[in-house]
Amino acid sequence: MANTHTDNMTSIRFFEFLLPVLLHLVLSKEVEPVFRAKGTTIEMGYCFEVDYIVVYRCAPEGDQLLGNSSSESPSTPPEDLQGRIHINKVHHLLGLQISQLTHKDSGIYRRECWLHQTLESQKIQQLSVCDKEVESEEIVVKEDEGAKLLCNNTSIGSEGTSVRWYYETFPLYKTILLLDSSVALDPLVKELQGVIKVQNNGASLLFDKNALKNNNHFFCLVSKGKTCVSFQNMQLQDNSESRDIFATQGERVVLKCPAEGTNQQWDTPLGLFNSSNMKMNLSLDEQSEDFSLVIPAFSEELSGEYSCFSSLFEVWYSLFLCPKKESQNKVVLEGMSVLLDCDVGKEDSLSVQWYRREPSGENGLIHDSNNMTVPVPEDLRGRLSENGATMTISHLEVKDGGVYWCVVLVDSEFLDDYDDGGEEDTEEDENSDDTFWDDTYKCVSKQETILRVIKKTDRSVESEHVTLKPVTEQPETSNVTAYAVGAGLVGMLVVGVIVGVIFSVKNRKAKASPKQGNTVI
Repeated sequence: MANTHTDNMTSIRFFEFLLPVLLHLVLSKEVEPVFRAKGTTIEMGYCFEVDYIVVYRCAPEGDQLLGNSSSESPSTPPEDLQGRIHINKVHHLLGLQISQLTHKDSGIYRRECWLHQTLESQKIQQLSVCDKEVESEEIVVKEDEGAKLLCNNTSIGSEGTSVRWYYETFPLYKTILLLDSSVALDPLVKELQGVIKVQNNGASLLFDKNALKNNNHFFCLVSKGKTCVSFQNMQLQDNSESRDIFATQGERVVLKCPAEGTNQQWDTPLGLFNSSNMKMNLSLDEQSEDFSLVIPAFSEELSGEYSCFSSLFEVWYSLFLCPKKESQNKVVLEGMSVLLDCDVGKEDSLSVQWYRREPSGENGLIHDSNNMTVPVPEDLRGRLSENGATMTISHLEVKDGGVYWCVVLVDSEFLDDYDDGGEEDTEEDENSDDTFWDDTYKCVSKQETILRVIKKTDRSVESEHVTLKPVTEQPETSNVTAYAVGAGLVGMLVVGVIVGVIFSVKNRKAKASPKQGNTVI
């Protein structure tokens, strides 16, 4: 009997030891690491258009209920969290906040969203509360050396101190553990092994520039024992082409994506892409390793979010439908300047974006009237100026020719005014809260300009209409006009000389006539 009791106690103790391990194994594929500094606040996920939200703290002794927004099941949080928990209700959103975080709040939490007594979704987060958050840094990539990521904490390398590196994939913002120095100084992600050099006991990572092609957001977490000392995030400067695609009805759209990694798929507004979806197809090219998605004829039902993802990376796009305006054609001599104008119609609450088609076929954003931080392409610096809905490119070169287009966006708050001529909506819209989820701007028009820049010696375009605009800001006169004025002056001079000669001959005859008369008489 005593042996049985001993066996039972051993089983209980083993189960108590095994429970956290099992919990970790079950949740390891779903847990999302999150980091916060002491004294700050965390939002335990949001639930959209559900009846209520429930949040638990996971512990070896069992789940602890932190909050339940259902009025039928009011709850009292654990003693250490009382007074620090708040349930938010914003429009159709429900969320649970924990404020004034402490080290003891570190752990695993589960958020559940319930609708009609059915679990709609759940999200599991592993929270690490650290002493402080180190100021974030921008990752600098050098052409020959790649990039070096340095975790700013002088205690790395001392006894009992470890560093963990994470990176974030898009557009799902999934955070993945990359390296844990307490286990080994080797990357844990198979695809990144061999392209990352770990230095200074894990304090720094040296990346090959190709390894940063699709990974641009990293975190480092420094711990001493079980206490998180600091965390820091690092991000590459975003020099990529615009991921917002503005297309017109029937336009052919290509969403570029390289074929890399395993289990590669496209997620579209119509669901995961499959060969039976005839509205789009894949541009499979084994030589160029292309996995781009081709939409032969764009339409409104295809508007929305697209993502290409694999085991190695994710890229994402947002597609918007724009009404099309009549295209423009401009032919300009090299060395001159050209004015690209955009027909905006109305001017209130508008934003104008200018793009051009890059040699690679991608869309290049070159100006945004609402964002002065958009970098001017290197080849246009010092030659590009804008004024509202117009853009001027000076000192034109033949290579500046190509397709340019403007996109006119209107603040969604004023969209009804824009469409309905400014009539005020006096009745409350029962779905007005949905605008909370709308994009800030809506596309109201897209207009292309096809620019051709020709050499001054090109005689093949004499019959074409050529736009001539000098690069100076003085009153503008074309070379043709100058030649005409010069020719006119020369003509006037010749006429003046002829008139002078005639007048001189007449005077001579007038002086000679009296003598002849006297002789006759």
